[in-house]
Amino acid sequence: MKCEHLQKTGSFKARGALNAIQKMKDEGTVKGVVTHSSGNHGQGLAWAASESNLPCCVAVPRNAPPSKIEAMKSYGARLELCEPTHKSREETCARLAKDLGYRVVEPFDDPNVICGQGTIGAEIIEQVPTADAVFLAVGGGGLASGVTAYITEIRPDIKVFLVEPVGKDLAAYLKNGKLTTERDVLDTIADGIRVLKVGENCYPILKGACSDRIITVTDKEIRAALKLIWARTKQRVEPSAAVPLAGLLKVSPAELGIKNAVLILCGGNVDLDFIP
Repeated sequence: MKCEHLQKTGSFKARGALNAIQKMKDEGTVKGVVTHSSGNHGQGLAWAASESNLPCCVAVPRNAPPSKIEAMKSYGARLELCEPTHKSREETCARLAKDLGYRVVEPFDDPNVICGQGTIGAEIIEQVPTADAVFLAVGGGGLASGVTAYITEIRPDIKVFLVEPVGKDLAAYLKNGKLTTERDVLDTIADGIRVLKVGENCYPILKGACSDRIITVTDKEIRAALKLIWARTKQRVEPSAAVPLAGLLKVSPAELGIKNAVLILCGGNVDLDFIP
């Protein structure tokens, strides 16, 4: 298990945020940064911004977990609540960027964010040279495309499996380029991957490498995997982090030729009173 829940701010998001801010600073003066997030990216960006003494503002959907809202505030972010739709999040973010003169750091479709997340793939190859498969949860696609791009370039023998919640229909989207629903967010316990559509920069990477390696899991299966992780590893990860295990438990590793799978536990930012 790749324990990104033990990373700075409790998720992998700090990687991409740090890389994006550093690239911006290399290009010139940055007044501040703004983004939209239900929690993990907002925390990662707020922390990364504080490391560079930059102000940070986050457009946050009203249904974001209270623990994540408080965490973003604790890292110094100014929050602006918006409706729980992707359209509202993007519009609020764009308005804040214009009003404040801040640079936008997209949560999953920024090339520099994608590259930052890809460092997980580099570490997996270095730390687990015998790995023959990687299972990860897919939301907007930043983590998925970053890890996939690196691994398929350096170790194409490693199979990358994308695990999604019911309703995302990623396989159909990658095949046809069209969503199968008019909704833009999913109703799932895995709040970190509720966004329905993968980013435009993520799409070609995932389409080229993972179209036939997508596993769909139900909330019931996610809960079961979450309880198993809590009980056996004593690691209190969030529901989104249990999605890869739910995917692994749903398939037959032997039939897929898998002997050494790596599961990316993407985050551990969960309310203290949450019970699956």
